[in-house]
Amino acid sequence: MSTMTGGCLCGQLRYEISGQADCTVHCHCRACRRTTGAAISTWTTVAIENFHVTQGEPETYSSTDKCTRQFCPVCGSQIAFQHEEYEGYVDVAVGSLDNPDTMPPERHLWFARQISWTQIDSHLPKAQEA
Repeated sequence: MSTMTGGCLCGQLRYEISGQADCTVHCHCRACRRTTGAAISTWTTVAIENFHVTQGEPETYSSTDKCTRQFCPVCGSQIAFQHEEYEGYVDVAVGSLDNPDTMPPERHLWFARQISWTQIDSHLPKAQEA
């Protein structure tokens, strides 16, 4: 069983992921852009029982009526989000991993909403919506 670790920018919030990720995606939706401040957000999906906060206590924010995001209350770094339609799973911000190179994206989501000036890897599948 593999273990991945990660945390926020200031180091107050740390987490561990045991086991394998289900999938890793680039997301182009407006909610992810607004909550991260990035043109594209990259997430890896893991079973909720494999995600453990090991230091600190994340704050939560309901960014939509179906989605709750977790972030550091000190520096604001977004760590994870949960969507009610995918009960039992949590999406973890790949950029918050200590070694994000181990989680290359497999596809794009909400590609129809991409920002026009973004450069996209043409080899990845592109779902126009989720």
